[in-house]
Amino acid sequence: MRAWAVRSALLFALFVALTAAFVLFLPRAQPSDATLAWVATAHQFGPVGYRDPAGAISPDGKWIAYSEGRFLRVRPVDGGPIVELQPGPAQIRYLTWRPDSHAIATDGDPTVGGYTVYDITTRVRGPLFTAPPSGLRQPVWSPDGNSIAALVNAREGNELWRFPAAGDGMAIDGGRGERVRTLSGAASFPTWTPGGEIACVINLNGQSRVTLPCGGATVHTNPDADAYGPLGFSPDASTLYVALANDRGNVELWAAPMTGRRARRLTSFARDAYGPSVAADGSVVFKVQSYRTAIALVAAGGGTVSPLSTFQSETPSWDPTGHSLGITYGSWRRIPDDARYPDIAQDAGIITVDLSRPAAAASQVVHDSASEDQSLCWSPNGKWIAFHSHQDQSDDIWLRSAGGASEPPRRISFLGRGAETGWPRWSPDGEWLLFDGASRATHRSVFYVIGMDQESGSTTGDAREIAVRGLDAEMSHAEWLPDNQSIVAIAKESPGRHVIFTVGRDGGDAEIVHRLASEHDAPGLAVSPDGGAVAFIAPAPDGFFQLFRLPLGGDATVPVQITRDPSNKTQPAWSPDGSRIAFTVWNYDAQFWRLR
Repeated sequence: MRAWAVRSALLFALFVALTAAFVLFLPRAQPSDATLAWVATAHQFGPVGYRDPAGAISPDGKWIAYSEGRFLRVRPVDGGPIVELQPGPAQIRYLTWRPDSHAIATDGDPTVGGYTVYDITTRVRGPLFTAPPSGLRQPVWSPDGNSIAALVNAREGNELWRFPAAGDGMAIDGGRGERVRTLSGAASFPTWTPGGEIACVINLNGQSRVTLPCGGATVHTNPDADAYGPLGFSPDASTLYVALANDRGNVELWAAPMTGRRARRLTSFARDAYGPSVAADGSVVFKVQSYRTAIALVAAGGGTVSPLSTFQSETPSWDPTGHSLGITYGSWRRIPDDARYPDIAQDAGIITVDLSRPAAAASQVVHDSASEDQSLCWSPNGKWIAFHSHQDQSDDIWLRSAGGASEPPRRISFLGRGAETGWPRWSPDGEWLLFDGASRATHRSVFYVIGMDQESGSTTGDAREIAVRGLDAEMSHAEWLPDNQSIVAIAKESPGRHVIFTVGRDGGDAEIVHRLASEHDAPGLAVSPDGGAVAFIAPAPDGFFQLFRLPLGGDATVPVQITRDPSNKTQPAWSPDGSRIAFTVWNYDAQFWRLR
């Protein structure tokens, strides 16, 4: 045989051997007859102040429970009527099933220490604990129902506690709990394994990982990425279901073998897919977030709604010329953002009002700190922009030049971290700045005014609280009336009940304009430039939150609906010439899917 032929034969044999080795070590496909089915959709009641709905499948696999604001919804997994349960006083952001699948514990009830239990058979709700430790959060029953594990925010950091559960359905005696261990780092979502151990997510040194036991050894996932709860374990404890961060800033659901072998990605959605819960038959229910906002416009007298932006944007406010809108924009409401709140992807910017070409991005960035920046507002002379920011560990109002000067922004309110200021508004004469924030005395939301010099951008006094008499309510948002001496405002009197009123800049008795029932807690408010009418958001007969108009100071008491397209609205802003109203159009849902 010729030499070249020998070499060719050897090379071919080597190629065949290498190919066989490559194929041998390729990851094996994992054939599966698992099916994906939609279970339920939870609708939230507004884009501001809400978080993703909580939800989980019952341990016996027959029920799905999920939250919509302060309402707990329970229905059969395969379809059927929703069990009617009494709403709580506040939003439900966490829930957990009792192992017998007959009761659910939720947060959202500060009147009973934060957590309550719903019995879906008797449809009665009551406290989960008596005398729970301060700072208790995210309780979860053990598989045998004899214990509850929970996290406690203690002075020295997070702690894991364990409580003996009451077998008779009575409230658990919080005084009988015992501390299991002190945890290093921020802890979340304690979860029992089928074998009776407690796992949790620990965020330490900028990394978020699952630990088992909680606060102990890291559960190594492949890929090694930041993990976010809730967590779930397969009935045989061989698989951890967990949301892992991807390179787009969102999370996807993975099935990670507890042996540390390569995990399987179970989802590929444009938004977050997370929050697994597992039934006894191995069914996994998870949720997919859908959060969308955009700016739109309608004539003040009603008519066709026109889009002004095609990207995620909200909280519009007009510049003095009526040619531009200040907006809040960004891709937040992602699980990684919420886990690091207030360091979220939300910034303040400007778009041009152009009906022929809706904005695809902000034309100008006003402020983009690593923290939450939102809700800018121009001074009447157009020289200054006030906005809300959490920059430098604050929850305050900041000021910067509208001309893009190089000077850094200045903080002009000093309510402190956790006070959560609202949306600033300049008085028509430019001498005052109005906003809502936490009272230093009661910690409830109130209105403040700061004296301003709009020529120099300097304050002429400290922020002072506007004392509103005759109303027991959480103040939400206010706008100036043309006289510079009074404001029109909206406030929350009780769960699901809101009031629109006027009051003097220096405080006094509230004059009621209108009362309404709505689950939308931060809808904003707008007033016409002449002060003759107010625009607000309310639920309409079509089931959507729509824009309504009501005269101020007249005899008319019935609001007029001015938008009718099938979409939710919020945060109206009246144009300087009085002819148009801008607002946010939003959709905020979570779809629950079952994989089995």
